[in-house]
Amino acid sequence: MSPLKVELRYAPLPLIGILAWHYWLVVNDESGCHRWEVWQTKNAGGSSIGHVHCDLKAPDDGVGGGPSRIAAQWTGEAAKRIAQVLGAIESYPYCETYRYWPGPNSNTFAAWVLRQAGVTERLDLRGLGRNYRRNYRTAKQ
Repeated sequence: MSPLKVELRYAPLPLIGILAWHYWLVVNDESGCHRWEVWQTKNAGGSSIGHVHCDLKAPDDGVGGGPSRIAAQWTGEAAKRIAQVLGAIESYPYCETYRYWPGPNSNTFAAWVLRQAGVTERLDLRGLGRNYRRNYRTAKQ
């Protein structure tokens, strides 16, 4: 059994990659390697709940503006908490909503998961939408 590891990854967006990045999470555990993200199209592939997708793309694939990079990675208790949040993803308040700007988008999702897990990692300023409605518990769809 391989130890649990979670990565926060990002890649520049096509055409505007100097200004905007797309973030997602990759979970490596005993079931394999799974990529979690929000995509602009509902039910686009992999398994999904609205705009939230698991395994739509390969874990290290970019999104058309350049290669992916690892922003942070966790093992141990932090990785476990992140995996638990992803295991109950139906609680993400914006599964059925997507907007490039100001959000909710892929960066809103990644930031929400980390906050819910109590992980203090901050997304880069190019993670537009990362601060969309920070009070998620009372957010309306």
